[in-house]
Parts: sequence; structure tokens; C-alpha cells
Amino acid sequence: MNLDETLAGIEACTNLEELRNYLQGIAENFGFVSFNFVDVGQPHLDTTFYYGTVKEAWAEDYARNNFIVVDPCILRVRKTNTPFTWGSIELPSFNGRRKPGAIKTMEAARDHGFTDGLVIPYHFRDYMGRMYSSLGTFFWEDSTAKFKFMLSERRHELHLIMIYWVQRAVDIIAEQQRTGVSIIRPPQEGIITPGLTDRERDMLAWAARGKTVADTADILKISEETVETHIRNAMRKLDASNKTHAVAKAIYLSLIDV
Repeated sequence: MNLDETLAGIEACTNLEELRNYLQGIAENFGFVSFNFVDVGQPHLDTTFYYGTVKEAWAEDYARNNFIVVDPCILRVRKTNTPFTWGSIELPSFNGRRKPGAIKTMEAARDHGFTDGLVIPYHFRDYMGRMYSSLGTFFWEDSTAKFKFMLSERRHELHLIMIYWVQRAVDIIAEQQRTGVSIIRPPQEGIITPGLTDRERDMLAWAARGKTVADTADILKISEETVETHIRNAMRKLDASNKTHAVAKAIYLSLIDV
């Protein structure tokens, strides 16, 4: 299934169960065993909302040990919009006396068979300006070598898929609760579609196909600085937090094709 068909499949989901099962199929296609979507924007709550297909034993262990408070992935998500792997996290030092909670969390994950994971942060506002922070985690049990190779080929594709998936989840919840939260769509009916130049659309279209800044510069025979300038302008016009977010918005608004 190509990216366009995958995004259409997400849009076609009519309830959260369908959406969860659909993403699980996507996760398995990438080589992951499961995923979890977690609300991390309200650290004062004893019980954090999560939704996904993660192992029940891991979910129980995570809650029992209150890892939500010391999980290094959550601490990093609150400071970034960029996806990252578990292996990229710098853990605190251990002097042999009291083991830091961050180390305990990652050791427990390994004990449950997870060799690595990919974390994708989301920060967005509702119509009233209230901030929401959440993350999507994909769990990996195969070799780390295979994990790194998969990410080198498909990392940006999965990020784009997840932005779409989260928006569809928000849409479904909004239909049930009559609340309005938006990640990629315009926040109000009748809002003017952002006007991108032909060059800005070109940059996002190539990015949607997985091309880097260097790739795009080579294809279009322009400098990398020029590519980056057009992408920054497009991000500003689309009110996007990063390049992948801008691509997702541009596709949703039919400004580019994939």
C-alpha cells in the first residue's frame, strides 16, 4: 500500500477501534510489534490517558512502578517536536547507590522484550488556545540493526502517517464530545487556505516523497539554502511546527499531491 492509500485508509476510519486496528497494521508493516498513544500534557494527574496495542503486562508494570513520572521519553517529548528513538536518549549516570528512575524505566522495557522504540511528539492547541501535548510510541522487538535500517528508509513516512492518524483520532473524539481540537486542519470554517508559491509547493511535494534538502536541491538544481528558505516560508504560512507537519497540512489542504 502506498502513502496516498494509507492516508486515505486513515480518513476512512469511523471509530477509535477501527483507527487503532488500522494503525496496528501499519506498525506491523514497518516491523513494530505494537504502539501506544499517551497524553503527557497533564503531569499532575495520577492516571494518564493512553490508547494503543501495547502488551498488557508492560502497561501494568509501567503503571505499577509509576514510570510516567520518570520516563525519559516523556521528559524529552515536553521539550521537542522532533521524533527520536529510545537509543538516542542520554540516561543519567548511576553511581551504584540508588538507580535513577529513567534507567529503571528503560531496563524494564528491555525485560519485556523491547529492544528499541520510536517516539513521535505532538503539541497542538484547540480553538480556545489550550495546549495539548502527547506522544506516539512504536515498540520494536527485533534486532537494533534492523531497526536502524528501517528508520533510515521510512522514518519520515511514519511521522507523516502519525500526524494524520492523530488528527483523525481528534476528529472522531470531537464528533463524540462536540469539542474542537485541530492539528492539521484549519481551526475555523471558511478560513482562507494559505497561499503557497509554486516553489514552496515543490519543496513540500519532494519532502512528502521522502527527499532530503540535499536531494531536493540536486533534483531542482538550486542551492540547499534556497530549499531551506522555501520550506521555512511554507512552514510559517501553514503555521506548522516542523517540515513534516507542513507536509501533512499541505496534503490535507490539497496544496500538494503525494
